[in-house]
Amino acid sequence: MTEVSNAFHPHARSVHDLLFAPGSRGVLIATSRDPDAKRTFIMTPPAGTYVDGPAGPVAIKIPVTAAAATAISRETRMLIALGEADLGGLGLTIPRYLETLDSDGLPAVVTTVVRGAPMSVGYHRWLHTSRRRPVAEDFALAGGWLRQFQAATAGDRARITWASEVADQLRARWPGHPRLEAAYLRLTAADRQLKRHRVAKTIVHGDYWFGNLLVNDGRITGVVDWESGVRAGWPLRDLVRFALSYCLYLDRHTRPGQQVRGHNGLRREGFGAGIKYGLLEAGWLPDLVRLYLRTGIDAVGLPSGLWYGAALIGLGEIAATANDDGFAANHLELLAALPHWPMAEDLSGADAR
Repeated sequence: MTEVSNAFHPHARSVHDLLFAPGSRGVLIATSRDPDAKRTFIMTPPAGTYVDGPAGPVAIKIPVTAAAATAISRETRMLIALGEADLGGLGLTIPRYLETLDSDGLPAVVTTVVRGAPMSVGYHRWLHTSRRRPVAEDFALAGGWLRQFQAATAGDRARITWASEVADQLRARWPGHPRLEAAYLRLTAADRQLKRHRVAKTIVHGDYWFGNLLVNDGRITGVVDWESGVRAGWPLRDLVRFALSYCLYLDRHTRPGQQVRGHNGLRREGFGAGIKYGLLEAGWLPDLVRLYLRTGIDAVGLPSGLWYGAALIGLGEIAATANDDGFAANHLELLAALPHWPMAEDLSGADAR
């Protein structure tokens, strides 16, 4: 089975048949009010429900809207593709597709459960992001898993057109926005740096942020929510997304106008102060951000000096694709306000590869 259209059809059994089967037990663990809102249950079905599946709990993701159904179909295709890939031990960290159910005419997906607590739990714990050691551990975990995954899924090499692709998406979404041209100029500058180079395309998660990484006993035990994934994409996308999201919420628990504990020079002032701090300022956290980006870029065979241009493109991608208009617009304006390159930084990109 390689296509969702084969897995979901009008006569698929109902999600209610599984949720309310005699002896089944479950709990709702996540719900949302987004345009693509979904409800996620963890439940233990009756023994023997899945002959080739787990004896324990499974996860069921149920769409609330038509947009959510489309997202679930995308994720199902990705999970099937991941299940067919040769990932070695990493395969245990990715949910395995089991079945597509009918939820009032929309597809609901059933997968195995990967265990662990979201990295976001530790991130929001008191003083976690104020201390170098736990932050360094988070970056090391995220970067280490990603490097292994990219090495396992590397395919054909291609000249990097990521910046121009994002620029086209940005123009299509934000025609007439007063900050569009300024943002476009930053993407053009990044494109000049990256398009000289070639890189192996990999499977891309597409939303590789700390809320989608599960951690247990000092290691990544799960990577979930693959609905934004692609089978052959630019590996820099996931690398950059983690760094940007990690920086974005540094001031979440700080009052407006106040300095963020543990980070000299960072105050909660407007949107994206943590991102500007992580990319442009001095301090132990900006040092970790740049080390993480440089290490990841070097690992895919590119000059590490491309880190800043990649970060600009990552901001543009969020502005172009985020499902919340306000969140996307804030990233567009943040991109437009950043310098084309950081001061006193060599972004020549070394020799083209």
